[in-house]
Order: sequence, then C-alpha cells, then structure tokens
Amino acid sequence: MDILRNRKVQIAGQAVIITALVGGTGAFVALNKSVNLSVDGQSEQVRTFGSSVGDVLEAQGLEVDERDAVQPGAETRVERDMTIVVNTAKDLDLTVDGVPVEEWTTANTVGQALADLGVEAEGAEVSVPLDETLTEDGAAIEVVTPKGVTVKADGEQKVVNAAAATVSEVLSEAGIEVADEDIVSAPLTAPVSDGQVVDVLRVKNETTTVEEKIEKKTTVKESASMDRGETKVETEGKDGVREVVYDIRTVDGAEVKKEKVSEKVVSEPVDEVVVKGTRAPRPAAPEDDSSTGGGSDSGSAGDSGSDSGSGGSDSGDSGGTMSKQEIIDMLGGPGTRWYKIVKCESEFNPRAVNQQNRAHFGLFQFKLATWQSVGGKGNPIDASPQEQFKRAKILQEKAGWSQWACA
Repeated sequence: MDILRNRKVQIAGQAVIITALVGGTGAFVALNKSVNLSVDGQSEQVRTFGSSVGDVLEAQGLEVDERDAVQPGAETRVERDMTIVVNTAKDLDLTVDGVPVEEWTTANTVGQALADLGVEAEGAEVSVPLDETLTEDGAAIEVVTPKGVTVKADGEQKVVNAAAATVSEVLSEAGIEVADEDIVSAPLTAPVSDGQVVDVLRVKNETTTVEEKIEKKTTVKESASMDRGETKVETEGKDGVREVVYDIRTVDGAEVKKEKVSEKVVSEPVDEVVVKGTRAPRPAAPEDDSSTGGGSDSGSAGDSGSDSGSGGSDSGDSGGTMSKQEIIDMLGGPGTRWYKIVKCESEFNPRAVNQQNRAHFGLFQFKLATWQSVGGKGNPIDASPQEQFKRAKILQEKAGWSQWACA
C-alpha cells in the first residue's frame, strides 16, 4: 500500500523457508497470524509471526515516532484477525483569524485536525477542503472563524455576523465606507474578535464665513451745567460688522477645532458719547423753626456743647458705644467739616438733647421729622454713632451744608 511505501516499509518475502525451522507444516500454520493494519486511514491485511503489536510494526518496517498514535499499544499481544491502527504525526502551518501558529496532529483530514485542535470549522472560511487528506509532509491551513462584531457609525449601530478576519472586512460586510479622514477605533488591517465593537467617527473639514459684531465704545463726558445724577446721550453709538472666514473641523458633528483664516471690516462702529451732570442740586427750602435761628436742621453752636443732654439722658457720655476719640476718628479728625459740626452741635455726645427746645437730638442735632426723612427710625439718640453719621451724610447730599449753622 502507498502509505507504507512512503514510510519506506520493507515487507519481507512471505515465502521464507521457515517450515524446516519450526518442524513441519502444522507449526507454521499455528504461528502465522493474519491481522488488519491501518496506517493513516489506509488499511491492509498482513500476516505475522510476531507476538506483540510492536513486533508487527517492526516486521512491516514501520518506524513509530513518539508523537504517532498506535492502537492498541506496542506491548499488546497479537491476536488473530485483530486490527492495529497507526496515525502518524503531521506538522501544520495553521493561521486562525490572521494569527499564525505551529501545530501538529495525528488526524488524517483537515476537518479532523481542526476539531482535534479546538478550532470551530462550522460557518468558518477554510483555505482547503475539510475532507482533504493530510500527509506526513504537513499542510498550510488558513481559517477565518465566524464572529459577531458591533459596528457604530453615522448615529446607528449594527451587528455583523460573518467570517471576517480584519476590521476592513467587517466594515465591508456592514456596507460602511470609510473616507481617508475618518477615524476608526482600530486599524483597518487589525484582526477582529467575537464581541468586539468598532466605532467609525466621521471627520469633516469645512471653510465657513460668518458676520460678527464689533461692539461700540462708550465715552462719558462731565458737564457742570447738568445736575448730579442726570445723563443724556450726545452721540448715539452703533455696533460695527466684520466678516470672518474660519476653517472648522468636526468629528461626528461636534466642533473640535476652529481656526481663523481671514477677516475684513464691513462697517465701522460708531462710538457713543454720554454726558453726565456734576452740578450739586439746589438745597431744599429751609424749615420754619425759630429755635434754630434760620431754619437749620440743628441747633446753633449755642444750642449744643454743655447745654446738650438733660432729663435722664447720658449727656455726659463721650460716645455711647464709641469713645469720643473713636467718634472723632470716624468723622475724619480735626480740621474736617464734620468734626467742626459735631464739636459745635453736640461736643461729640451721640445722646445729646438741645436743652432750649428739646427738639434736636444726637451728634448732629436732628429734628425727629428730618431724621425720619432720611430713613432714621425712632429717636437719633437711640441710634449708634455710625447710624447717625450715615443719616447726616444722606441729609447733606440732599440739602447741602446749610442744614447746620456750625458748618
């Protein structure tokens, strides 16, 4: 048989003169046994005088490699009509999904070899037929197994079930074209595995022209012919317009890069001019109060000082919750107009009461009506020095310094 010849089987002549050695025809027949020998799927009946499987193989000139599969084992006693099976080892150059491996097998066909090596052939693409016989010379086999790969592109996703070896083949199966600038989550030539997700990001580079506003500037001028707090627009301003060209790069619709290429002014902006008044408001009409000698809100110098404070008030107190020096510091110190007024009106006593008319109160000798007109509550002498000073500054802002005869 061919396989035995390929392994240089040397079959000894069956017509040996052995009869004389064993002492007759009866002994010859008893020792000569017939067995079925199968080598790599090819069977032949042979006769042997050997007592073990190993003797049979040796007699047939079969040199068994340690990787070869022999059934039954070489030490097994030979029985008449028994079957001896020998499957020789074959080297394989196997590539599975683009990954090359060197393997060997005792299988006799490509399909059996893949099954023995745990490679699923069903649904796979195999470079040679599964029923092709393997020889001792080995074989080169390429296998692309079926896989389920999820492809995400253009806002959609689809599962591709195919025997695809690379990312490029998966995208082709999915019917997705990829432009040179598009981004794929794996190289197109990379192998894929079952359950893998492949993302395709669409990249666009566009040039666009937009109009942008050039904001007007505002200039403020002061005028002594207008009261403080008054304003008017002398020159009405207007925003300008410029035309700008941009190179814009987007990935799946999201802007990732914006670069200005050029710009030109379409219309210049016009600056706005606003006039702001600085003139002090006219003082309010003086109140009719004979006790203040001329309608001032406070007593004159003669109405304060040692005459202030009476009837249980703490007129001798130097400042209530503040010391006299703290009050002086609050007013700005000696030499300021506020220092002059408070020294004259109350001698720095926040609880001072005019002893002549008992109608003026506190550091600045407020009348109750005037105190309330500037936001004060209750009696000024019950307010802190800071609160009294705050209300005095409001009164001065509204009616000027004429409210105090001492000013």
